[in-house]
Amino acid sequence: MFSMRSYTAGNIKIQLFVAILVIFGQALGGCSMVSMPMGSNNIDSPTLLTGSIGSSSDVAYADINDDDRQIIAENLDAIGPELAAGNTAEDLTLPWLNAVSGNSGTLSKLETASLGDTGCLSFETTANTIAGIKLYSGTACRDVAQKFAVTTLSVSDA
Repeated sequence: MFSMRSYTAGNIKIQLFVAILVIFGQALGGCSMVSMPMGSNNIDSPTLLTGSIGSSSDVAYADINDDDRQIIAENLDAIGPELAAGNTAEDLTLPWLNAVSGNSGTLSKLETASLGDTGCLSFETTANTIAGIKLYSGTACRDVAQKFAVTTLSVSDA
């Protein structure tokens, strides 16, 4: 009758060959290393991961730091009772000084028209920083504790 031929011997050779290739590939894969730079401490040529077009608020944030903004807000808090009484503050000028950074300036043109509705006022300030003297326009709003906080600040055209 028929004699059946077995193909298992051939399959075993192929399976053994595939198994050896997989083990060899894994062994070589473990020896290699792929790395990607995530940043650089090199000041001369830093790695730029993203880029965008600079804005006037970026310049303002670089020149006037968070401590300076807090000093500005504290000066606005100092005249808060006068503003709450409905006194006009458009002609009022307030000097500010950050003794730690050495930055200083003068607050002026306080617009309090929306203070009762939104709790915010707009202002202009000069700032004498290491970058020079510039004019900035900004907005300060009251927080939960009814204290002013500078919410926006950007370089103003003089």
